[in-house]
Amino acid sequence: MDDKVARAERTLSLLTTTFLANTEAVKANISLVLDTVLSQNLFAYIDATGVSVETAKRYTSAVQKWQARINSLVTGKTSETRMAGVLLVKHTALQSPQLLSENVAKWTTSLLGVLGKAEVMPVLIATLQTLLAFIDAVRDVPMFYRDIISAQVPRMNQAILAMVDKNPDLMSQVLEVLDRSATWFPTLFRPSIDKAEALCLRLLDGSDMRNSPELCEQAAKCLAALSLAGGKITAEERWFQCAQQAMGTIQQCIDHMMCTGSDAGEPAQQFALPLLADDFAVSIPQAADRISAMTEVLIALLTQPTHVDIPVPVDGILGIASRLAMVPVRAGSSKNARSEYDLIPLLTPQIQRASIRIMAVLAIALGSHMQPYLSAVARAVTAINTRQVVSPALNVALHCLLQLYIERYGYGFVMHLPYDLVVSTADDICVQQKTKAAKVTMTASESAPSSKKRGGNGKSRGPNTFGVIESAQATHIHWDDTVLAALKTVLALLQHTPTVFTSALRTRVDSQVLTLLMLFAIGGMEMPFASRQSDAPHRALLYRCLEASILSPDPWQKAILPHAVSAFSAGLADPSTAVRDVCAEALVTIDPIIHSRLP
Repeated sequence: MDDKVARAERTLSLLTTTFLANTEAVKANISLVLDTVLSQNLFAYIDATGVSVETAKRYTSAVQKWQARINSLVTGKTSETRMAGVLLVKHTALQSPQLLSENVAKWTTSLLGVLGKAEVMPVLIATLQTLLAFIDAVRDVPMFYRDIISAQVPRMNQAILAMVDKNPDLMSQVLEVLDRSATWFPTLFRPSIDKAEALCLRLLDGSDMRNSPELCEQAAKCLAALSLAGGKITAEERWFQCAQQAMGTIQQCIDHMMCTGSDAGEPAQQFALPLLADDFAVSIPQAADRISAMTEVLIALLTQPTHVDIPVPVDGILGIASRLAMVPVRAGSSKNARSEYDLIPLLTPQIQRASIRIMAVLAIALGSHMQPYLSAVARAVTAINTRQVVSPALNVALHCLLQLYIERYGYGFVMHLPYDLVVSTADDICVQQKTKAAKVTMTASESAPSSKKRGGNGKSRGPNTFGVIESAQATHIHWDDTVLAALKTVLALLQHTPTVFTSALRTRVDSQVLTLLMLFAIGGMEMPFASRQSDAPHRALLYRCLEASILSPDPWQKAILPHAVSAFSAGLADPSTAVRDVCAEALVTIDPIIHSRLP
């Protein structure tokens, strides 16, 4: 043990006196110092037992000199030294909880001082990350609550909110710290709620939705965390008010796009956002972007963990989702020849994806509590499935929503769907197209090794006689995300609600799956280069659909078991490991069907 402690003492002394001796040494050697601190546990021997008194004294002295040096670096004159000090303080505290407990008050005060200065961006980012790590480390320790948490967290919140106006590029890091602070210390965050809410709404007016969607998502999560901080009203009332304001803002945007007034007698609650532009060519896309931003707010509110029971206005949220789904239908069927409606088809995928996301998060957040509302969801899905605009991204989102609700609610949801929607889902997996190859014409001399052949009548054929050969039909297949999503939906239907298929449609689906698998096996298809690189997930899904069809057979359909066994056996030689695993599992599953066992 003495040797290890002595080695750590020599390393710390060398780093302190040589590699961190002055500003020039810090600039040149900071990478080496950080690598050494991260790779060697230099602070593991504080208060270690089994160490001689002399060695322990030298080691303690080296640690104290190290602390004094990194403290001076944090308050250094140049940005390079301050950056080095912040990073070394962070990793020293993470490696030694004892040093953190002894110095966290001093280090937190020094870091907050760095935030109050005109500093370069990397130093501010490192300081924010270090402060967040310190607060996270001590937030559950009662002994630090009065000296660190209650004293420094409000100061940190105010410093961060004042800093973001001078450094807008730090918005992502600032929102992360505010989100954590409001979640961990809702009571201490109340003095800063109004400023933080104004900051979030500045990002959620829709102007940054296309350029910075991740930043808008962060702002929505921060606003959801603020709604649970309480304040003049309780957390439940504040959450409900925030949800009502988000829904009211979406309704206002829908009314603006449809050029109608509000359906309700009194105007709904709304967020205090800038007014939309007067020019409809600008304001309607703005309204669509604002709908997307408010959708992020609703999603964040429904997925944010809460410490109290929250009454969720399911009727209102689902009503907003249904109105969003119906916007293109209403615009397309309107008798008014408004030029504003010409913009709706351009924004249909964005508007209806917002509706799909709201309905998906309702199923995830509420679970079985969505049972009474499945018919309303089915009506909204039917409106989206009219496909006013052909959009692959919208089709993928719709199939994912169908898969989610089928897997969670089974027949309770499918019974409300029109049969045309099931048929359209089966149509989306039909991807092969027959193409005739060009006729190939060749001379007899090219088609045979001899230039002359004797015909059946004893006469010879000359070299100018031509023969025409027609090749067989080739099958052209192009896989895309829509086909993959449709296969997942068909698989969910076969696994959870197999009787929803009629015998004719079931035969069609099984024939399509078997045809594609056999074409894969014999290589009788042509695919674009990009599709050939990523068709393994599609093959695995085809085999899973075939297995699900075998396990839930249609009594009025011809047995496809022999063909399925041949397809699974051929799949054992597939180059993809995932496909081989699916085929092996399927063969084991259907083996008792072929060879029944007596009890």
